[in-house]
Amino acid sequence: MRLKIFLSLVISGVFIYRAFQGIDYSLMFATLQQANYWLLLPGIVFMFVSHWLRAIRWGYFMAPIKKIDTPTLFSAVMIGYCANNIFPLRLGEILRPYALGKATGVSRMSTFATIFVERLIDVLSLLLLLAFSLVFHDYPDWIKSGTFIVFGLTLAGTVFIVFLMQRTHDTLRLVDFLMKRFPQRARDLMHKLLHSFLDGFTIFKKSEHYWAIIWQSVVIWFFYAAIIYFTLEAFGFNQRFDLPLGATVVILVMASLGLMVPAAPAALGTFHLICQQALMLFNVPQSESLSFAIVLHLANFVPVTLVGLFYYYKQEIRLSEAKREPELTAHNGSSENHLASSAQSQDLKAARDE
Repeated sequence: MRLKIFLSLVISGVFIYRAFQGIDYSLMFATLQQANYWLLLPGIVFMFVSHWLRAIRWGYFMAPIKKIDTPTLFSAVMIGYCANNIFPLRLGEILRPYALGKATGVSRMSTFATIFVERLIDVLSLLLLLAFSLVFHDYPDWIKSGTFIVFGLTLAGTVFIVFLMQRTHDTLRLVDFLMKRFPQRARDLMHKLLHSFLDGFTIFKKSEHYWAIIWQSVVIWFFYAAIIYFTLEAFGFNQRFDLPLGATVVILVMASLGLMVPAAPAALGTFHLICQQALMLFNVPQSESLSFAIVLHLANFVPVTLVGLFYYYKQEIRLSEAKREPELTAHNGSSENHLASSAQSQDLKAARDE
């Protein structure tokens, strides 16, 4: 754990050093002083609307497990984002299902599975957006290499979900084979986790929500692009450097890929350098590009963290409790869900014993 934290800090340190290397500080501060920060407000509004829409979409993923109102889902989303901004190792991915489980009693691992599906859809959307953005500008080689890695991991995750859903017994036997050198306790825990993931993947069997999920995903990314566009407007870059509308998409894609790099909380350093490099593709000077990256980062960081902290304390969340081994069964839920889970559990056990 400590080694991972240390390495994340080192990575952020390297990226920060590279971002500030050769900077003209007088030009950077002059750019910051001349910006019209009132123009950030529409972008911030779009940001919270996108988070609310994300909560609505998450409700479709959670519906097969339990129907949950959007405000409750939104609070969990904000707590997760806030935790990722403050705590190392993306602990928000732990706090988000914990917060929802504490509020509703649903299984934290089943909830985590829905988040996993959500991330896959986001990455697939990002890859499609990247393909579209190639119309506006070519990417550096290191971005292309990173894209292939992201695509490979996404494809692997998608294939695993499909096989787990369609060929559950065969997938479990494969997992048993891969884990045969592990203690039986670890193997049993893995089966429980996969059982919970099956609950979370049920959304794939309910096609009536597919269209809503697709258009909501498109709108979410549109709002993300709007945040960047209004930040460019705040600095007057669209007019000064005659930026094409596609520049917003290119910056969005590169900044999103930067968020996947393991680094300090809030993607400190990684976001700044990659966002800076994205803007420099359109001949914006290095120092002014860094000013833009700093403000865009703060516009995302400060409001989300404040709202997340509000919900964090309102729900009396305890990080120490969230980091413990999660409950793998829901405390509350219909008897129908309980019977379905029991039947699935027996199927998994039978598959394991074969």
